Amino acid sequence: VVAMTIMGVGSLGNSFIVLVFFLEYRRFRTLQSYELMVTILAFFSILYEMVAVLWFVVYWFSFCSYFGEKFYKVTDTLIIFFTKSNYWFTAWLCFVCSMKIIKVKWKLFARLKQKISFAVRFMIIGTLLLCFSVSFPIMYGIRFRENSTQMCKNYYIATDKKVNSLAYFGMLSLMTSFLLLVLMLVSSLGIIIFLCRHSRNISKNVTTSSSSSSNAHSAVAIMLICLIALYIACTGTALCLNLQVTSAIAYTNVIYTTVSSVILISETVKLRTSFCR
Repeated sequence: VVAMTIMGVGSLGNSFIVLVFFLEYRRFRTLQSYELMVTILAFFSILYEMVAVLWFVVYWFSFCSYFGEKFYKVTDTLIIFFTKSNYWFTAWLCFVCSMKIIKVKWKLFARLKQKISFAVRFMIIGTLLLCFSVSFPIMYGIRFRENSTQMCKNYYIATDKKVNSLAYFGMLSLMTSFLLLVLMLVSSLGIIIFLCRHSRNISKNVTTSSSSSSNAHSAVAIMLICLIALYIACTGTALCLNLQVTSAIAYTNVIYTTVSSVILISETVKLRTSFCR
């Protein structure tokens, strides 16, 4: 009941985000780079919650005898795929926001900033390919413990060799946890350093536009810090429990998809204004 309640709140929040930006795109026929990334993040959260509802029902009420191993093979693969995709989209959101806020005179940075809208497409496609490649092998490893009294809850991921198991889950942690954490931290630290260095200039030249721009940038920085803290808490918990148990990933991502939607709505000006209306 608690899990379903949390997912219900998360589904409402993510559906609201998708609806707001869909209407925005319908009106202006375009979305900014960070708006597109937020929309995709919310959309994948909705897809995850749809799969998680089925998984939780079968898992808790022990209906796996009716569906067999194939059900877990499909749902576990999708759960890991959507979970890791969400984390990567969050990391790319931090990167896109940093590119929008930070202003430096480096030529490479300026060129990348001009082509960020085009680069977002490659970020999305590359993320989907990467997450699919690391989650698909799970489908071939799901096994039931047939002699167990709780067969639906005690299934496991089988590997022929322990070395292969450590190599796979080590690669999974590296490609879908640590690398994107580095990207998040570098992007957010870049924003914070830029805002601190330019805070004096903003305070000297106090105008309505500069003040509102500074407030918007500060709100974005707070949003990213909250998302990073949430990511560290959820992934750290899943890793501490057991990376090979999909239930740990499922539970933590339920919290992640719900809380992240609340953070995005409360800290994004356009979403917050639409919610208040």
